[in-house]
Amino acid sequence: MPESAKAGPIQPLLCGILSGGMSRRMGQSKDSIVLPDGRMMAERVIDAMLSISNEIVIAGPELPLVVKENERLHYVKDNYPGSGPLSGIEAILASGRAKAYLIAACDQPFLNPELMKRLIPKDKEMPSFFDFTANGYIQPFPGYYPLSWLPEIRDSLRRNRRAIKSLIADSDVALQEIDEESALCLQSINTPEELSKLLQDLSGAKSLY
Repeated sequence: MPESAKAGPIQPLLCGILSGGMSRRMGQSKDSIVLPDGRMMAERVIDAMLSISNEIVIAGPELPLVVKENERLHYVKDNYPGSGPLSGIEAILASGRAKAYLIAACDQPFLNPELMKRLIPKDKEMPSFFDFTANGYIQPFPGYYPLSWLPEIRDSLRRNRRAIKSLIADSDVALQEIDEESALCLQSINTPEELSKLLQDLSGAKSLY
């Protein structure tokens, strides 16, 4: 375990960020993309998370170049390299810093902190996600991931079952309702075209981010 992941008392809740995307379709590193407000994509995600918890655990093959590790930002390396987002979730839960985490991806720059807080369930031991079942799926990010889920995640990784959506479908989870307009804030961005469209959609919506 990295030394930075050992210090300090265990918190009830912290935030986590997955930084493992390869960014091939974007044409450049997602982390360094500058958005209309002048902040880079990674900065927007970090700012949203720091308004929820006083520390963030960042997981991935390597720390994003635009991020400097400090007393509030802690990097942990994937323990199961090449296993996708589930490996990053495992690394964050295994960091030893909190009993539960609100985890999002590095390519979700329009996250609404108040919306994310709705993911915290009454039963703090139960994973919690936004309910998109009307569209045929459950949104894994952002999501509430309790430390108690770590054994199941590790079991899935060891059996080479890497799909987080499959694990969610096979588990007891809490589902939180969300309307279509608010759901815009949760979108991941993989291409310049997706970014352009999302900015246009958000400009016509309420002030969500």
